[in-house]
Amino acid sequence: MEEFLRKHLTFLTSFWNKIHPSHLPSNCSLGFFDPEAVSLQPDLDSNPELPDISLVSVLYDFTARGMDELSVQRGDKLSIIKEDGEYVLARRLSGELAMGYVPANYVAKIDRETASSNWYFSGITRNEAQLLLVSPPNCHGSFLIRDSESSPGEYSLSVRNHTKINHFRICKGPSGSLCIQQGHTFPSLEELLTFYMVNWKVIQSPLLQPCIRKRTPEKDEWERPRSEFMLRRKLGEGYFGEVWEGVWKNTLPVAIKVMKQADMRAEDFTKEIQNLKSLKHDKLIKLYAVCSMGEPLYIVTELMRKGNLQSYLSSAEGKELRTVCLIDITCQVADGMTYLEEQHVVHRDLAARNILVGNNLICKIADFGLARILKDDVYSTRGDTKIPVKWTAPEAANYRTYSSKSDVWSYGILLYEVFTYGQCPYEGMTNQETIQQITQGYRLPRPVTCSPNIYCTMLECWSVNPEDRPSFLDLREKLYSIYRRLQHSLS
Repeated sequence: MEEFLRKHLTFLTSFWNKIHPSHLPSNCSLGFFDPEAVSLQPDLDSNPELPDISLVSVLYDFTARGMDELSVQRGDKLSIIKEDGEYVLARRLSGELAMGYVPANYVAKIDRETASSNWYFSGITRNEAQLLLVSPPNCHGSFLIRDSESSPGEYSLSVRNHTKINHFRICKGPSGSLCIQQGHTFPSLEELLTFYMVNWKVIQSPLLQPCIRKRTPEKDEWERPRSEFMLRRKLGEGYFGEVWEGVWKNTLPVAIKVMKQADMRAEDFTKEIQNLKSLKHDKLIKLYAVCSMGEPLYIVTELMRKGNLQSYLSSAEGKELRTVCLIDITCQVADGMTYLEEQHVVHRDLAARNILVGNNLICKIADFGLARILKDDVYSTRGDTKIPVKWTAPEAANYRTYSSKSDVWSYGILLYEVFTYGQCPYEGMTNQETIQQITQGYRLPRPVTCSPNIYCTMLECWSVNPEDRPSFLDLREKLYSIYRRLQHSLS
């Protein structure tokens, strides 16, 4: 390889002599080169007229594996000096001046028009475009053009229409013409945008002003590359995506929640992830890491070996639990919910399926706050779809009014699940029938294994007026008192 490069890329002779001085004649001096330096900058400075075959944008991160390769990051701008099979010899145009080989399929050609336009955002994903467009000072009518993720070399137009982000594929024809719709082709992106600014009703999205750029926030210690995690075994699937058992850096067992960006409200994602990072309590599932750059999104947490509480209670081991153990479970959940209540965080989907069980019957709350990320229509009460209407307080189901008091209602349903060993509430009823029955005053009956004082607590949780429901602090104290009395009687 070295001899080939020496023969065909003679302009790199000084570079190779620097790396392999053994090829130099014994009386040859290294001249101005620092023997310890590894940058290509001296070569670039001494050859300022290197030809620019084309301007390209980097599609994927690439780490150099040798001195002849160039490390690049997605979004970098490069000038192609030479095409060589599956690789291109490229010169970096920003940051530290350097050149080297990069895989040809890691770059896509761009033209001078896009490089100098304030509406062109190179190297950003669909989700990153959404986050930019919904962030202040951008507003209704803000737009940008980005590289297509699915079709390298083509583009996508992203437009903010009030609170919704619309994405349009910009196809490129054989002659280089561009179009969003058949019959409307344009020689350049500038002319395409000019047409749709005037005729915005064709795509039902007004193009009022280019998206305003902002500095990309620095990655914090929670953000980790997806390559550090390996998915091993699918544990389940729910409203928030798939849950997998995995391993972090080939050593630490973890649970990985895999979420699709298409099912999320982008403007809420960042806020809720920050909530997850800031909340710390012994009865909340511990967050380890987040992979939010690109798709799919990973939320990485500690692994609870016995799975979710609903499945555990209905298992052979769960059905053997005595009443004192069941009350212990409810106390642990009340403890974690008291902390969330104090932090003014609303869970929105408190249920046995979102309580995870570990060894020694340790229980922890999961998925707190993630319901805000989902699109509004996921929580519709129409039809008998798989939504948590049967766990949701009437004011939340009917009017989207969520609060700690609506979580208290859900906690009452969770009590019912625990004392029926995982039985589904309102079994046999559709979501619509459930809402109608609750509105008419119907309440779930007392489970056989449930004492009258605990059932009385359930009924308090299901008070029509949210203000009449107890706080989680009250619930925790009441249930701990019942637990201590029962423990004392058994001893």
